[in-house]
Amino acid sequence: MDYEPKSIADQIDCLARMTGAPPSFVDQVRELFAKKAISLDEDAAPYMKALEEAFVREESIRAGAQRAEAQVSRLSTDFDKIGKAYVQQLERLRRVQAELQDKRREGRKTHLKLKPKSSSGAGSFAASGPSITGRSLVTRQQNEDMPLVPGPDEIQ
Repeated sequence: MDYEPKSIADQIDCLARMTGAPPSFVDQVRELFAKKAISLDEDAAPYMKALEEAFVREESIRAGAQRAEAQVSRLSTDFDKIGKAYVQQLERLRRVQAELQDKRREGRKTHLKLKPKSSSGAGSFAASGPSITGRSLVTRQQNEDMPLVPGPDEIQ
């Protein structure tokens, strides 16, 4: 029993089945022979190598296109995930900024409450001057009167 196709038409059909070529490509190959005035009933031997190469290339291109399509789909999904993560991070950042602004406002209110109304109180606290890390430094008010300590010649 001989399974080898004899005509060009048989060879085209066989290669189409083997490679899974779409009907549009098979029609293009047949039209190419018709344009060159070559009958599809002729012996396929002189054209076997060229036909096999054409169908193998088409199969390779189709497989590459399918891989590229799958990768584009994956990339699209990944970009969607990245976009959602970006929006979530942006929302977190805005919440943190709002909390910091609220704390600054509260700190300013506290700062104003701690300021003394008169500067004569010896035990009062002052909350003014340069701040460290955005907070006011609260210190006891200093007095420049030095206590007297008896010297070496004086009675102790």
